[in-house]
Amino acid sequence: MRRPVPASPPFPLAGPLAALVSSVLWAGAGIVFRRLRGRVPPLALNLAKNAIAAALVGITVAVVPGLAWPTTFATTPFVLLVISGVLGLTVCDSFFLRSIMEIGPRRATLLALLAPCLVFVGVLLPPFSQFDEVANVRPWAGFLLAIVGVALAATGASPGTAEPLDAARERRGVRDALLAAVFQALGVLLARRAIELGSPAIPGALLRLASGSAGLVLVGAATRTLPAWKASLTVEGILPLVAVTAFFGTFLGIGLNQVSLAWSPSTGIATILNSLAPVWLIPLSFVFLGEKPTRRGLLATALALGGVALLSF
Repeated sequence: MRRPVPASPPFPLAGPLAALVSSVLWAGAGIVFRRLRGRVPPLALNLAKNAIAAALVGITVAVVPGLAWPTTFATTPFVLLVISGVLGLTVCDSFFLRSIMEIGPRRATLLALLAPCLVFVGVLLPPFSQFDEVANVRPWAGFLLAIVGVALAATGASPGTAEPLDAARERRGVRDALLAAVFQALGVLLARRAIELGSPAIPGALLRLASGSAGLVLVGAATRTLPAWKASLTVEGILPLVAVTAFFGTFLGIGLNQVSLAWSPSTGIATILNSLAPVWLIPLSFVFLGEKPTRRGLLATALALGGVALLSF
């Protein structure tokens, strides 16, 4: 059975290019999601994008040679991936989308760069205990730089926006972005552990997406909001827009991310290029949302991305 992804890149710089395109797609998805504010509840939007992405990954697993679902799935990796999907997609993405709705995709994405810092701390703890990865000054310097950048973004004044932003809404947006980063880190650590225990990558991604979607259905059923979610999504033009965004921003974005990790000269290069969404969102937010970048915001972006770069290499 042939490999679904060739071991070597089809042309020079294919890996870095895939990472760059992935970060651009995520940035574009953030703009679309922000423009749906007031039209679709964040949890309904999260359910739609995750369910559509899960369906697309399922189709890919079914039709691409080499991606067939394994005949056995060990219990521990299975449980870890289910919990990872709930924390990373049901909880994290819901907080993140709420943050995008409140403070805009640029600032929310920048605050979400706290997640790599938390993952850095997490790998020092059992069951990872990977002290060899942090045995020199460089990753610690990156950790501190990224924390300073996130702190500047969290405590600074709101960027100039076309829509007024009151203090309470800003606090909610910052809080939700930071909570999203915490749950994203937890989801990543659990998924990383599942892979270490033998979980296949693509079926594992499908299981996470399915678990995240199921978690949202349970939340909607428990809160009796599923009918309202359905009504908002079936307004003319909404679901096709969400489907296109889920295809490019979630399904294709995740796929290019995985390809970039396989084809880039180093994991560090792929990681930092995949983290460039806050940079692309500076011009995109200005053009489509009327957000004017501030010096503090630009400094926070530079510090946080510089920190992530040092953490990644």
